[in-house]
Amino acid sequence: MSAETMAHIFERFYTTKASGERTGLGLATVYGIVKQTGGHIAVFSEHGQGTTFKVYLPRVAEAVRATSAPERSDSRSVNGHETILLVEDERAVRELARRVLADRGYSVIEARNPEEAVRLADDHGSKIHLLLTDVVMPGMSGYDLAKRLKAQLSDLRVLYMSGYAYDVFAEKGTIKEGSDFLQKPFAPNVLAQRVRETLDRQVEQMKTLESSAS
Repeated sequence: MSAETMAHIFERFYTTKASGERTGLGLATVYGIVKQTGGHIAVFSEHGQGTTFKVYLPRVAEAVRATSAPERSDSRSVNGHETILLVEDERAVRELARRVLADRGYSVIEARNPEEAVRLADDHGSKIHLLLTDVVMPGMSGYDLAKRLKAQLSDLRVLYMSGYAYDVFAEKGTIKEGSDFLQKPFAPNVLAQRVRETLDRQVEQMKTLESSAS
């Protein structure tokens, strides 16, 4: 890499790829994860020769106890029939999420960016139950997208996902405190469980309101 490129490699959305090929979030996400653990990344690069990344993490003073694997949820409990609007600019993540949700019975509307999501929501003839969206995307953030869609769909549930930690967004006010959030990377069963929990929470809230009204 050139010295100019090296000066920007950890910036969000910075990329040397052609428009539409990359989002420029890969190294920014790695940098955020390493820094959150108290670590450091060193970069060594010679233009035309190659690049080396060295990741330094804090030493663990005590031995880590082995823990048993978490119990897997009954797959029947995370199935559904609702319609989900999936918004993710990273192709691999989007395809994984779509496949996981479709396999569990959900109807998935797939959007590559917020602008496409708005258009698809406008064109969709029936109800959309859940917006599953990345928080950090070029152009419009997932939070702004959610506000825009909820203005049209008042009972729309929202599940945010990101490679950055939840408290980073909460402290900066990027998403509302207490919002449903899914940390990347995630396992398929975790995604299915969080989606089901978010949808079921709406059902419980509606039952509570109906009981109060009666």
